Amino acid sequence: MNRKKDLLLDGIIQEYIRSQEPIGSEALKMSMCIKISSATIRNYFKVLSEEGILMQTHISSGRIPTHLALKNYWRSKLDYQNSTLHTDIEKFKVGCEKNGIFGIIKEKSPQILQEVINHQDRFLILDFQNQAITLPYNHSLERFLRELVGLHTEDIKKIANQVCAISLVKKLNEESSDIKISYFGIEFLGFLLQHKQFQKLFFEIVSGKIFERLDKGIYFETTIPKGNLAVIQDIKLQKKDAKMFFMGDLSRNYIEFYEDIAS
Repeated sequence: MNRKKDLLLDGIIQEYIRSQEPIGSEALKMSMCIKISSATIRNYFKVLSEEGILMQTHISSGRIPTHLALKNYWRSKLDYQNSTLHTDIEKFKVGCEKNGIFGIIKEKSPQILQEVINHQDRFLILDFQNQAITLPYNHSLERFLRELVGLHTEDIKKIANQVCAISLVKKLNEESSDIKISYFGIEFLGFLLQHKQFQKLFFEIVSGKIFERLDKGIYFETTIPKGNLAVIQDIKLQKKDAKMFFMGDLSRNYIEFYEDIAS
């Protein structure tokens, strides 16, 4: 009985995720192409409802999986411990937008000094790939920095330490960042701003600080709003180590999401 019950439960969850509609016994029988009578399926529905796995939105409707059922389903289906998942930014973007999921990738992206700009002998502007850092003008410092164009921030800091340019090291430590954050599907996260208790979580997620607070794993309502799931996972982004966070409603198709982002 348990094997049939589990089979039917998987079937109703998959059909519900696909259709987003309550599922009746006849519809489930047709979608699964199984040789079980509709009456038998209804008996299983009754058992699963008594166990808190299925529910009815009203007395004459079909069944839908409860939050408990969906949480258990995703715990068993998502390979969030796998750190060999390969993706790229474009596939990740498409996967998020297609499946109605918010996603963010945190990657190490060493900054390279592109140019040193002298602004009217008042400021030196260090132009990196994704940011600019401003320093008070100093002729000797300008000559020194121009010799470092093309180097990564970490290399610049090492050389600056060697020549005791402590103020430069301090400025780079304060303002430079080798971390790049890319996120997509922000509209699917916007509901957090509608509730005061979740506004802090919204900014924690989009800033990437969520990676500092949570370890890799799958998360539900003790961490995020009820009815949603979130996953933090190590991934490979263009063969480089990175981290992925995604979050969405429990009824989203996360299996399809993983298929869409895999490269």
